[in-house]
Amino acid sequence: MSHLQELNDYLNRHVPLFRAMQAQIERCDVTRLALTAPLEPNVNDKGTAFGGSMAAIAALTGWTMTTLTLREHSESAEIVIIDSHLKFLRPVREGILAECVLPEPTAVEQFIHRYRERGKARWTVEVVIRADGEPAMTFKGQYGVFRAESV
Repeated sequence: MSHLQELNDYLNRHVPLFRAMQAQIERCDVTRLALTAPLEPNVNDKGTAFGGSMAAIAALTGWTMTTLTLREHSESAEIVIIDSHLKFLRPVREGILAECVLPEPTAVEQFIHRYRERGKARWTVEVVIRADGEPAMTFKGQYGVFRAESV
């Protein structure tokens, strides 16, 4: 089973909102990650994407990027979101596409080093949702990771 399918299955089983939104991880590679959700189950009273759905898929995109980065470095951890900032720029009238670019290599190295050294670390992930090729919402989320036994 691919990492993509494994993560989709995990989110569908453990995050009911992911399933209700009919979201899925559409693309993941070493540089970019994309999660999608159709408009219909995520629509608001104006016929556009509901801001809460966009916020949720952005937060899940950051969580998934963090998970993939840890796995790429043969690590696993508990992941929590610590802080986030959203900016809504324009309505989304079609399906939601949340994209995240892997943070710079130095940020990844520092994050992994800090986790290995202390058993916990944090980093910031940025996600963009676009409409008609333009940013419709930006998300900046700070994620914390820790070893399960340090709970």
